[in-house]
Amino acid sequence: MSSCLVPLDAAGGLPSAEIGGKAVGLAALCAHGFHVPEGVVVTTQVFAEVARSAGLLESPEAFDEASLAVRYRRARKVFLEAAIEPDLQRRIVAAAEHLLARGGRLIVRSSANLEDSPTASFAGMLETVAGVESAQGALDAIRCCWTSAFRPRVTRYLHEKGYEPADMQVAVVLQRQIEAQRSGLVFSRDPVNRYASGAVVEAILGFGENLVSGEITPERFAYAAESGNVTATRMVGSSVLGEPNAPRDMERDFPEKPRLADAEVALLAGWAQRAEGIFGAPQDMEWAYDDEGFWLLQSRPLVFAQHEERLFPQIAEHTVLARGVGVSPSIGSGAVLVLSSEESVPPTVGRGTVVVLPRLTNDRAILLRDAAGVVAEEGGATSHGANILREFDVPCVIGAGGEARALRDGQAITVDGFRGVVFEGDLALGSPDVEIVPSTKLQVFVSVLVPDRAAVLASRADGVSSLRDDYFLLDSGVHPTRLIRDGHAGQLRESIVRGLVTCSELFAGKPVWYKTMDAPTDEFRRLAGGYEDPVERNPLLGWRGIGRELAEDPMLDVEFGAIARAVELGCENLGVKLPFVRFASEYVRAEEALRRMGLVPHKDVALGVSVENPAVALGLREFLELGADFVSVGLSDLTMCTLALDRESSHVAAGFDPSHPAVVELLSRITDECHSHGTFCCVAGESARDERFFPLTLELGFDAIGVSLSYFTDTKRRIAALEAV
Repeated sequence: MSSCLVPLDAAGGLPSAEIGGKAVGLAALCAHGFHVPEGVVVTTQVFAEVARSAGLLESPEAFDEASLAVRYRRARKVFLEAAIEPDLQRRIVAAAEHLLARGGRLIVRSSANLEDSPTASFAGMLETVAGVESAQGALDAIRCCWTSAFRPRVTRYLHEKGYEPADMQVAVVLQRQIEAQRSGLVFSRDPVNRYASGAVVEAILGFGENLVSGEITPERFAYAAESGNVTATRMVGSSVLGEPNAPRDMERDFPEKPRLADAEVALLAGWAQRAEGIFGAPQDMEWAYDDEGFWLLQSRPLVFAQHEERLFPQIAEHTVLARGVGVSPSIGSGAVLVLSSEESVPPTVGRGTVVVLPRLTNDRAILLRDAAGVVAEEGGATSHGANILREFDVPCVIGAGGEARALRDGQAITVDGFRGVVFEGDLALGSPDVEIVPSTKLQVFVSVLVPDRAAVLASRADGVSSLRDDYFLLDSGVHPTRLIRDGHAGQLRESIVRGLVTCSELFAGKPVWYKTMDAPTDEFRRLAGGYEDPVERNPLLGWRGIGRELAEDPMLDVEFGAIARAVELGCENLGVKLPFVRFASEYVRAEEALRRMGLVPHKDVALGVSVENPAVALGLREFLELGADFVSVGLSDLTMCTLALDRESSHVAAGFDPSHPAVVELLSRITDECHSHGTFCCVAGESARDERFFPLTLELGFDAIGVSLSYFTDTKRRIAALEAV
């Protein structure tokens, strides 16, 4: 049995089958000179012999809670009574006493052969025993680690991942415990966006177990390797301190000293990116800091979600109920089920339920694998529970604070696990209800993000108020200007062409207005290469819309070139909607750019403006005299600019009212001007479906209203009811 105990610094090259995934990572870190606490590994051989002889490695006959609990109790008795070979026990005792001789305590951690793989992290599933103060305590902790392989949640997880009990073998790592002043985790990539290039660091005061268990919401730091820039967030109560709309990208302005200095973030990020090169894959690493400096306690493959699904910039921002940190790039909608810390997860939780709870522990996470979404008041993106939900593609927002506590049972909400936002209502990208759609005099257009998903409504809607470019330009997770610089302009252009042609064919004979790039800088900064975008105090009033695109000719050429190609392919119903126009000169320059692409504006393709600020509303006549073919009112932005209310700020959200007299006065001027010039006028955006606004839509004489796909049927029914009065 002499080979059953191996020093960590001599275990390099040993396979996971012998020392488990956790020890493989630690041994590799030791071999490459990283600062790792001294330790030893009890190999899987001992566990395997005891478990096999007791018949514990056979597959359970049933997976219900009662049967698994009986199996676990039997395993616990077996391992508590199992004899450890005398020589091995003497060597374990000697190793423990050696590690304790420097003072302090030990930490004893399970290291399974299946653990820390790219597709099955087993995050937090197996036992870790901290604070061990004696050699006998170390022996007891080893038995606890072995026993933990038979916990009901581990057995269920194995089954979900397609493994048999015999497939799992458990080694155990004994290490000197770092008495951490600060601790946390570092990802060599953002776990929510596999294409991003920066590292993410999370930090708390004290011992890191509270972080990985989901008990504490950490400070979060993003490090851009290209520029060395550090951006940071801190969750405070019910919001992100500094700016509520962009948890991953905001300027640091903390009232207290941050947990990490910029140089320390850079050090940890550098370690993570170096480890990524060593292991050949993005890494998830645990760190701690004491009087001797920074230590690495673990490195394992970073688990990404199997697919990505997002709600794109500015969708339903006025319906935001809570913000936190997104930990899984997927979307889910359902009815809220609020659970307390003591309540167990009902077996009925499925795709129609969004579970809201104080904190996401790993034992609960495995039971939430079928939920429509999860919202937690506390926790960080690097917690074990977050890793598990990401593996199962469950949308999850963590660290939502008091705003999560305001959610109520039965409430319909949407969880955006990419941006870390909880929206009111069902905004999922599933098929909308189209069973009964009444006819209306007022035309009802739809906003389209993914053209294929509009097929079910194409025959019923009167047109497309916005074919959004977000899906084409941002779906890769890489900043579009970087893609262009890297020689991928053709791919971008073809992506837009496909969307234009698909949508044009679906809505044949009806107007399809393509809205050019309008993402604010904070949205672009989340992408790989986005560090080059400026950090703005209020991105919604910053460098965005057609004004930005006119300053970036390569991007404008890609979009207008795609439109020209779509027209060449036979698309006759396209219009170009210029977003967030500020000046008539921008309209003129955009018209000239279309001509450079060989298009004849107003003939080959319609050209219109999106009215989103009072200056354009009051000066609309100039645009109409220049020949604008249509006018689309972006009601959310117009309300924001008129009332001087940041529509993404929870502090002033109560005052956001699209039916405010000042907004109505501007809308009246817009429709009057359009009527006098015979120009088609549509009011669009999520605010346009505000119940207070529907009567005004008819009263002011708009030709059409534009809403997202999910609200088309409801809007038609409401408008029909008003028209019948």
